[in-house]
Amino acid sequence: MKSTLTTLALTALAYFSCSPFLPAQPEDLTQVWPAQWIAPANAPWKSYAMHRFRKTIELDTVPERLIVHSSGDNRYQLFVNGERVTYGPQRGDLNHWYYESTDIAPYLKPGKNVLAVQVLNYGSHPPDAQMSVQTGFVLAADDQSFRFLNTGKGWKAIYDPSYSPNLVDGSQVQGYYGGGSREMVDGQQLYWGWSDLDYNDSQWPAAQRVESAFAKTCIWASRWKLTPRTLPHETLTDQRFQSVRRSEGVVIPKSFPQKAAPVTIPAKTRTILVFDQGVMTTAYPVLQVSGGKGASIRLEYVEAPNIGPVKDRNKGHRGEIAGKELIGYYDQFTADGGKKRLYEPIWWRAFRYIEMTVETQEEPLVIEDFYSRFSTYPFTTEASFRIEGIPEAEQDTLDKILEVGERTIRLCAHDTYMDCPYYEESQFEGDTRVQALVSYVLFGDASLGKNAIEQFSWSLNSEGFLSARYPTNSTYYIPNYSLYWIGMLHDYMMYAGDKSFIRQKLPVARILLGYFLDRLREDGTVRRPDYHNFVDWAFPRGEAPFDDNGYSALVDLHLLLALQWAMELETYAGDFHYYNQYQSAAEGLMEAIPKYYWNSSRQLYTDTPEGIHYSTHTNHLAILTGIVQGEAAAQLMRRALTDTTLTQPTVYWQFYQLEALQAAGLGQEYLDNLGIWKTMLRAGVTTWPETTLRSRSECHAWGASPNYHLYTITAGVKPAAPGFEAVRVAPQLGEGQTLQCTHPHPKGNIKLALKKENGKLIGTVELPAGTTGELITETGAIELTTGTNRLNLTKH
Repeated sequence: MKSTLTTLALTALAYFSCSPFLPAQPEDLTQVWPAQWIAPANAPWKSYAMHRFRKTIELDTVPERLIVHSSGDNRYQLFVNGERVTYGPQRGDLNHWYYESTDIAPYLKPGKNVLAVQVLNYGSHPPDAQMSVQTGFVLAADDQSFRFLNTGKGWKAIYDPSYSPNLVDGSQVQGYYGGGSREMVDGQQLYWGWSDLDYNDSQWPAAQRVESAFAKTCIWASRWKLTPRTLPHETLTDQRFQSVRRSEGVVIPKSFPQKAAPVTIPAKTRTILVFDQGVMTTAYPVLQVSGGKGASIRLEYVEAPNIGPVKDRNKGHRGEIAGKELIGYYDQFTADGGKKRLYEPIWWRAFRYIEMTVETQEEPLVIEDFYSRFSTYPFTTEASFRIEGIPEAEQDTLDKILEVGERTIRLCAHDTYMDCPYYEESQFEGDTRVQALVSYVLFGDASLGKNAIEQFSWSLNSEGFLSARYPTNSTYYIPNYSLYWIGMLHDYMMYAGDKSFIRQKLPVARILLGYFLDRLREDGTVRRPDYHNFVDWAFPRGEAPFDDNGYSALVDLHLLLALQWAMELETYAGDFHYYNQYQSAAEGLMEAIPKYYWNSSRQLYTDTPEGIHYSTHTNHLAILTGIVQGEAAAQLMRRALTDTTLTQPTVYWQFYQLEALQAAGLGQEYLDNLGIWKTMLRAGVTTWPETTLRSRSECHAWGASPNYHLYTITAGVKPAAPGFEAVRVAPQLGEGQTLQCTHPHPKGNIKLALKKENGKLIGTVELPAGTTGELITETGAIELTTGTNRLNLTKH
């Protein structure tokens, strides 16, 4: 074997190190890597730009296995002999800059081979969740024998001038946007075939070495701290558009777009095609064209078309486009006149509709194909839920609610959880707690939840807060969201256990609670926290109401809830010193909250002591914290559900409203409280909007709480001990109703086949090996053991 480096010494090294008779010599990647970060010479390293890299080698034989470790800043894709083999990096921060490890042996062949890489830097307009040092790429072979592959000497690199940014502004989106710039690609300047084996790169200059690559564990200072990728890559599945909903000035073949078929746009023509995926998606659009030199093709991504001014957010039925305007951000590609030119952005896009605007010049353009590659975190559905004995229309509605909820969760799960894939792509604690719980129940997968807990903990500041979103390149704090991180840690403890991880994160929880405990007044309540005291968008600016003295029931109740979570965490994996401290503070709040906020004349908890503001939110938390229990809780919950003068919850807070419904002993009424989801379904949504039908975002995963509550309330399955070591099953069935449910568990699956007959439960409850629990019935608790438990409570 010989490398393309010309020195005799390197050629000899390459030959002997690739001998199949020599054992692999793994590299030590814990300190300084045997590779350099590289970038194109004389290129804009911190501006928006596309950069390309190549390394050509020759092999006499192909090894059975050849792992390479690679990373890029901001986003990169690695090709071997023209095939994409990996991409990334997994999103982290500068202290945790992830690299991918890939076996490239299956893509190699005897003789000439090429490694090719493209790296996109978003420059001054990156996604909020994207951190950066500067443009760079690094690659190191895992085997010392293949060091000639490593970035540094022998790599070529060039700045590709064909890419420029579409800086998303108010003409493209309304409201806050944090998803980064989109792409403008001029095919007339693009290096077509740049990743192919036979591409002529003789005019490409040598790559410039930026600095040595350092592991996160390295003793020396560095800008990128490299650490192994912790999550699997997303699934990539080709999908076809359902239909072309609108076309102007062009004939569309009947088979297109569900199958590839040529669509010819005449010369000197402007035409618009509206493609409908049928449902919201996150996907890489793939466009193949021929001819049409100088033609521009704009791909505008739309969640839902608007009726009237965009600022009104009046979208009507999401499946109707007649008389509506499609407005969104876009990518734009200019054809160079070549054959079978393929355009695909380097990062997925969120959309249901794509409005394609084509403007041809002197030549006709042929659209040979247009489809997309669906991309989400690789969750596998393990859960199933079916209830019978209710009207068929209601069953169909429940099925649809579950379908839309699962789609919403999936589209908001990528390298991290995301509040929404269209506008922000950001991981927030408030959103993520709901998303993680749904993931534990639907998929039995705690990896992305653990990743979120870990990443949020990196953002701890000196004041005692976590960033409200993380990873992020900006600063934003929501005090209550730091408390919900403690809730996330508690949820993870219950579903996954993992005592060593919980113990590792408890110091962070102690610092967060320390901020609030330092603000306690002598009367046990909390002085107003700093920053954005967000609770729900139902309130002005989303903030909890305060009186002039800084009193707020919602702040006090959130702290009480967090203290209760923390006491259980400390019992499981911590220190009774902190348990006792939290218990003392919780007792003070339990005494102070009724004193300051209970209004006996209205029989409700008020948001502030003077009794001006009332919300469902405060009363829900009074139930969830156990300040009100038993029959009093049930009565309070009924008042909160029926008193329309209270501030009402949006989609997000429905999660806590329905948690309170269960805590108040009214779980059997859960199916009667799905009105907000039924209303949205009637408007044709395919994912859950952020707040109401007039939301900015059409896809916000905090709305998927029915995919959690149908299992935990109606089926009644919950962990009764950390790590799901014990199971509590409390089904909420009406007379004559039958339940079939599968719920994932760390040791297998929990399966319910139950029916309520003559006021009693009959059927089976199956628990996985090594698991015990109890079934809660109207007549008491029944012990459950490993295996199949057969129930005939008519004999009980």
